[in-house]
Order: sequence, then C-alpha cells, then structure tokens
Amino acid sequence: MKKYIGWTIFFLAIVGLAIGGYFIVANLDTETFQFKEVKTLDYNDFTLHDFVEQDIVCNDKACTFKDKDVIFTISEVKELGPQDVTLKLEYEGEKFEKTFHVDVVDKKNPEIVLNKSAIIVDLNEKIDTASYIAEVTDNYDTLSVDDIEIENNVDLKKAGDYEVVYTIQDSSGNVGKSVLKVKVKGEKEVISSSDDKKEEEVVEEKITLNYDVSGLFNDSGTLLQGKAQSLVNKNIELGWNNTLKITSKIDTSGTIRYIISKSKITGNELTPIGGKGFPVISGSKVSAGKEASFEYTFTEEGTYYVSIVVWDEDNDTVIKKDFCLNLSVSEEVKDMKIVTEDKGSYLVIDCDYIGGGDNTYYFVAAIADSDDPKALEEEIIVTEGNEIRLYYTNGYYYNIAGMLFTLDEELVMMESIKVQK
Repeated sequence: MKKYIGWTIFFLAIVGLAIGGYFIVANLDTETFQFKEVKTLDYNDFTLHDFVEQDIVCNDKACTFKDKDVIFTISEVKELGPQDVTLKLEYEGEKFEKTFHVDVVDKKNPEIVLNKSAIIVDLNEKIDTASYIAEVTDNYDTLSVDDIEIENNVDLKKAGDYEVVYTIQDSSGNVGKSVLKVKVKGEKEVISSSDDKKEEEVVEEKITLNYDVSGLFNDSGTLLQGKAQSLVNKNIELGWNNTLKITSKIDTSGTIRYIISKSKITGNELTPIGGKGFPVISGSKVSAGKEASFEYTFTEEGTYYVSIVVWDEDNDTVIKKDFCLNLSVSEEVKDMKIVTEDKGSYLVIDCDYIGGGDNTYYFVAAIADSDDPKALEEEIIVTEGNEIRLYYTNGYYYNIAGMLFTLDEELVMMESIKVQK
C-alpha cells in the first residue's frame, strides 16, 4: 500500500536591522550568504546575526549553517561613532569579506552594585550612604564611585520605610540606578535583641522565584533577588511538541511577566511597562505562594529570546531568568507519526513528518501484529483512491507499522501505533 506525499519546506527569515551604509564584497556567492546593510551597531553587543540574513545557529563554542561550520572574524571596535567594521567569513572552502560603514553606539546602562539591598537603623542613627557601594561598572566608560549621585530620602527622626537612590550616567547618556531600602526602627520596635545590644541587620525582604519549564525543553530552579543570572543558550530541533510551558511561583505578592522576542531582551526594552515595542507576551499579578503559568507554541525555526521577569510595585526588575533558544528543523526526515481517522467501519491511516527539504517520499502501512483472525486470512489494509484503509473488527487490537520510503525504495523512517475499537 503506497501513498505519495508532497513535502513542505520549513523556513524563517530573521528580522533585519535598519538599512543604510555602504559595503565592499569579495568572493560573494549570493546563494550562500546574503548580508544585511547595517546602519548602527551596539558597542560590544553585536554578533554574526547582526550582519547575515541567513539563519546561522551560534552557541558558546561555534557557529553553524545547515549543520556545517562557519568560521568568521569581526574587526575590533574600540570606540564609538562612525567607522568601518569588516566581517570575514569562511564556509565550505569559500571566503567572503564585506566592510560595513556603521555608527557604533552605546545603549547599555552602567551598573551600580551595592553590598546590601536593605538595612535597619535606629532613630537618629547616622548612615554612611557611600559605604554601601561595592562597585560601579560600564561597558564603555571608565566610571568610579565618585561619579555616583546619591539621593538620601531617609528621615532618621521618624520611624518608617525609606530609600536611598544611587544613580550614575555614562558619556552616552545611559543612566544606571540602584536602591538601598532603609527601615528606621521606632523606639518600642524590637527586631531582635538577644543581648539587648543594638545591631544593624539586613532586612530579609528578598523575593524568591521558583520556576519550572517543560514541553520544548526541561529546566527548573530557584532564583533569589539580586543574584546575577547568565543567559542560557539551547539548540533545539523542532518536533511534534513545540509548546513551551512555564510555571512560576514567588513567595511574596508581585507581577510575573513572560517575554518572548526575536531581539535580545535588555533592561532598556523593559521600561516603561506598556511602552512602544515592549515585548510582553503574558503577565499577571500573583499573590505569595500562588502560581502563574504560560504556554507558547513555536511554529517556525529561528532564534528566540525568552525571559521570566518578576517586577516590584515600582516596576523595577528584581528577578530575571533568560533563555536564548536556537530552533531549527533538520534537512533530513527528523520525525514521523502515524495518524488515523475513524470512518465508522474502517480507519484511514496517514502520516505526518518533519524535515526532508524538497524530497518526495511514499508511505507504506502494514499489520505488524493483531489478535483479529481475519488479519492472517485476508487483506484488511487496502488502498482505495488516495486513502490507506484498515477495515477493523470491534474488540480486536491492531499494531500498525508505518514506513517512509524514498522513490528509490530506501527506508528512511519507521514508526508503529496500536489501535483498538
């Protein structure tokens, strides 16, 4: 029994950057690579994807295109402003070179790291706000603690909750901010006093996020507010289960947002909430100990950035877990599944499969095992028109073997399914 099936090519074009500039091309085979015309680049935050139209998969070790290595270099960028950036590529023995005239800009905020996130002090106690600064960093400028502006809103004469706000600005106008929460303790308010001695204590107000990822890939963990998290890269071949499922829980009330974007998600993209281009897919306010969940089904290959973000009441990010997902479909037949449709007195047997490029295959179905006596005595799987049919008898089971062959009768995939009516 044979059924010929056409093949659909899965593809995705990565969204390009703004068009502009000029370029020089050497040894360029346009059927292999097409280059973007790049107008601007973010300083120290650009990759091969910013220059090439094709869907090249990169991880921490190497880059590949159609499962073959891509060797490349990008000329060093040491300063901001208009300049030439040269990209050199080597792929399957071919060498390509292109020079882009671009404007290199700095869009990354400097960062202020505090050695504490919150403190408790007594009434009329002095606070050395600068002593809580651990370091300041920036991707381009050399900044120091002396460049930080400190806004001290603490009233040490009145019990209550306050904030000390630290801000710093780099030469490109990017602003970094950190906040120290301060609790001024009232005269009759005792936090802990085993020996009746006054002592400064850290307020245990950090939010804990528990997350669980399943479906497309599995991952789980617990994140604590203020703990740095690195970007996790995963290379995944799309199959039948392309749904990403995330369940999150925090130990205090707040807002959990799930974000999926084709561009790398940075702090600048996340403020203000509801602003133009804000890539929030789903978000909800949750109470302490309650779960928030989210599902997203991928239908095309490409590079996606996924974030789980917890927000405080002032819309500042307090916890963020990032994933970079490089989704691809194999050129060869990657997966096949047998599908059936009950027509009352018979089953229509068919198959779905993924990959394969422009190739054409035919599908064969046969009884591998059954307790139906007729399965041994007569042909109960027949081809009628464009359908493969199984004429079954209620109460018996049928193990159906499905096989996918090339036109040269080479077996490329086999699966089985058990049905009983």
